[in-house]
Amino acid sequence: MTMTGPGPGWFADPAGSGGQRYFDGTAWTEHLAPPPPGYGAWAPLWKGAQLGRPQMGPGALAEPGRRLAAQLLDVLLLFGVLIILCAITIPVVAPHVGPLFPKTPAYRYPAVNPPFPGILWLYIAVLGCAFVTGLISVAYETFFTVRYGRTLGKRWLGLRPVRVDGSRLTFGRALGRSAFRYGMGLLSWFGLLDPLWCLWDDRRQCVHDKVADTIVINDPAAPSGPGPGPGLGP
Repeated sequence: MTMTGPGPGWFADPAGSGGQRYFDGTAWTEHLAPPPPGYGAWAPLWKGAQLGRPQMGPGALAEPGRRLAAQLLDVLLLFGVLIILCAITIPVVAPHVGPLFPKTPAYRYPAVNPPFPGILWLYIAVLGCAFVTGLISVAYETFFTVRYGRTLGKRWLGLRPVRVDGSRLTFGRALGRSAFRYGMGLLSWFGLLDPLWCLWDDRRQCVHDKVADTIVINDPAAPSGPGPGPGLGP
């Protein structure tokens, strides 16, 4: 397998043996350093070793903390979208909702229904804005992942989602990955299982990563345009 790399040296075996294989600067050689005693499929040297990923540095699996920080940066960007939507929607809805907390007479005719509190209409309007913001987040993450390889939050922290084999995400896979993550977020406390899964997973995959067959790696370099992403090399 011919490829470009940083230079000759010993790196994690891309075949997933758990040992290290020598890279001569142009191609992988037959020189293989076996894994230490006791290594097995159930006990890899580090998370990502079975995928040929280095232990740290560019190409290594991203730390959960950095993934969370990148996600929070994207959330802050989208929070601005929510504020703008609410600033437009609430002034339009407010004049038509009536009193926020209407007073119900102690004695009223049975046929007269109590007025619907205006505050609930505003609450529904805010929920609607939040739902629309969620759809925008799916479109944002899908577009930036397909076009630029990652969202702004991941770019600022030097992370990139790729397929398990190292290739870039297609539109359908990026859309499905983002939509599944958003759908899990709507499941209240159960949705926390998605981001927390990478804490104990041997590939540091969240649930939406497993569904889309993706991983998130360290990649501080700017995207080089369409084509395959970071591969299994050093």
